[in-house]
Amino acid sequence: MRRFRAAPERHFPPQMTSNRIQSAATALLTSCALLGAVALMLAGRGGAYAFLGGSLDLTQRDFRVHNNFTGGEANNNPSPDPNFPGATGAVLAIWKGVIEWGSVLHGSGGGDDTQPGDLGSGGANFDASYQGLAPSPGGTDDNIISMLPGFGGGLIAFAELPISDGWRIRFYEAPSIWHDGPGLIPSGQFDKDMQGVAAHEYGHALGLDHSQVNGSTMRGGSGGNQIGLRSIEADDIAGVQALYGLAAAQKPHIESYHLDGSQVVILGNNFAASGNEVWFTRGSGLGDGTPLKATGISSRAGGTLLRAVIPAAAGAGDILVKIPGAAHGDLSGAFPFDPVLGYCPPIVSHGAGKTTSMGTTPTLTAYGTPSVFYSSASTGFGLTALGGLPNAPGILFYGASAAARPFMGGTLYSNGPLVRDTSFTFGFFGDLSIALGVDPATIGTTRIWQLWFRDTGDAFGVGLSNGVEVTYCL
Repeated sequence: MRRFRAAPERHFPPQMTSNRIQSAATALLTSCALLGAVALMLAGRGGAYAFLGGSLDLTQRDFRVHNNFTGGEANNNPSPDPNFPGATGAVLAIWKGVIEWGSVLHGSGGGDDTQPGDLGSGGANFDASYQGLAPSPGGTDDNIISMLPGFGGGLIAFAELPISDGWRIRFYEAPSIWHDGPGLIPSGQFDKDMQGVAAHEYGHALGLDHSQVNGSTMRGGSGGNQIGLRSIEADDIAGVQALYGLAAAQKPHIESYHLDGSQVVILGNNFAASGNEVWFTRGSGLGDGTPLKATGISSRAGGTLLRAVIPAAAGAGDILVKIPGAAHGDLSGAFPFDPVLGYCPPIVSHGAGKTTSMGTTPTLTAYGTPSVFYSSASTGFGLTALGGLPNAPGILFYGASAAARPFMGGTLYSNGPLVRDTSFTFGFFGDLSIALGVDPATIGTTRIWQLWFRDTGDAFGVGLSNGVEVTYCL
C-alpha cells in the first residue's frame, strides 16, 4: 500500500498516524494545496477512476453510524422516509450517501430531490448492509461512521485504511457546518453536505481512490458545499463495476415483501433452491455490525419467493438475500424493511391525460407516502396536478382496480364502481393541490385516482387526467 504525504506542514492527529495506513488520498480535501498534491499522485492513470488496493468481501459489507454529530444543522431533519425506515437526521443523510453505491435502486430510489428516484446507482456486484446505530466510534476496522471532535484544518473527513479487514470514516467537527439535508443546503464557506461527503468517503471504504474526472463523486476537492457528490456519476460507476464486476444476471434480487405474523415473505428472483440466507438489521445496534441472519431457507415458486422467521432482535433497516457462495454477486441489493409497519408499495402512474383545448396535458401526481405513520409524521399525503385549465371546475374520483377504457375522447384508468371524492377548481395557472391524508380504514386497499373537469373548448366538453394508483398501508 502506498503512503501519501500531501503537504509537509500539515500535522495529522493521532487517529491518522496509527500503524494502519492512513493516506491523505482517502480524505476529502478542502485545501487547494492538498488537492494539487493528490492530483500529482494520480498523474499517469488517465485521470479516470483509480483503486486504493483491496476490496470488501461479503463479511465486510456492514456499516453503522455513531450519531455524535453536533450543531443544529447536522440533525435538523426529523421527517422519516419509508425508503430508510427508522432513521432521521445525520443517520438518514449518511445512509443515503452509502446506499448510492448499491447495485439497484434502494426501494423506490426516492429520498433525494436532487436525484429523484435514483438512489442506488452502482450497477455492480456490490451492496452494503445498514446495521443501525453504533454505541461508539469504534476502532479503525469496525465499519462505523462518526464525528471526530476538534479542528480538521485542511481535512473535513477521512477514511481509515486498509479496507480488507474493515474501515472507519470520521467527519471533523470543525470548521465545517454539517447539514443533513434532505434538500438544498447553504453555500457558505464552511457549509458541507453530509450525504455527499458520506458518498465520497464510502467510495474510499469500498476501494476507490480519487479520480480526476470533473463532476465525479470521487473527484473530491473543495467544490463548495459538496452537495454535488451525492449522485455517483459515470466514472464512479465504471470504477465500482471494474472493482466488483458488473451486476451479475444471476444476482439475487428483492422486489417486495409482506409480513405474515412473525415471518416475512420476500418476493423477487434468482433465489437459490436451498441454502438461502436473509440478512436483517440488528435493532439494538449493540453487536459488532454482523447482520442478523435467517439461514438454511429454501425458495418456492421457481426461486421467486422466500419465507423466513424474523429474528426477535431485528429492527427497522434493510433486508438482503444471500445465496450459497462467497462471490460478490451472491448477495442481493439492500431493500428497506420495517418489521412493524411492513412494506408500502410504490405509487404507480397510469397512462396520460387527455390533451385540453389549450393544448396542455393534465398530469396528476401524488406527494408523500400513503401510510398512516408516514403521512402523519412528515408532509402528509395528497395529490397535485399541472396542465389543467385555469379556473375550471372538476371532480376527483377513484375506482378500485386499474383499467384503460375509452371515455369522452380520453381514457378512464379505473374500473367501476367509480366513487366521487371531492370537487375542486383549478388555479389561475391550471394547477391543483388536494390534501387527502390517510384514513386507517383504507389500509390494505387500492384506489386509482383521476380528475374529471370541464373543458368548454373540447368536442366533448370534458377533460381527463392520467390515473394514479395508490395502495394504502400502515
